[in-house]
Amino acid sequence: MARKKAEAIGCAFAIILTLAAVLVLYDLLFSKPDHLEGIIIEKIFIPARTSTGDTPYGGMRRGNYIITAQQQEQWIAIVKMSKGDTLRVHCPAKYYEIKNVGDLLHFKKYEGKLFHISYFVHNEVEDTN
Repeated sequence: MARKKAEAIGCAFAIILTLAAVLVLYDLLFSKPDHLEGIIIEKIFIPARTSTGDTPYGGMRRGNYIITAQQQEQWIAIVKMSKGDTLRVHCPAKYYEIKNVGDLLHFKKYEGKLFHISYFVHNEVEDTN
């Protein structure tokens, strides 16, 4: 009897976690972005790097494997809005090279309408016009 109750609680917990994850993803993926613009005040390039971390189990090696993570290159523009806010915008490489400090940058602000998780992305369409 106790085993069936524990299984039912485990299933209910798994269903709740799955529904929460689906709700957050839906909020991020299907909320319409805001189109913004600002002046570039700084450009930052973060080079790619590979890092090998500690092995699991307190540094004890289990088997013949090593965990390695690859961080990709990042091109970031620090943008000042007309209201005085300063934002960090991730740019594609070709626009990072074309744009200079002091140029106007068009970008999109993606913000979930339910949980208000936000991120900023360069808007290529508005810069080509």
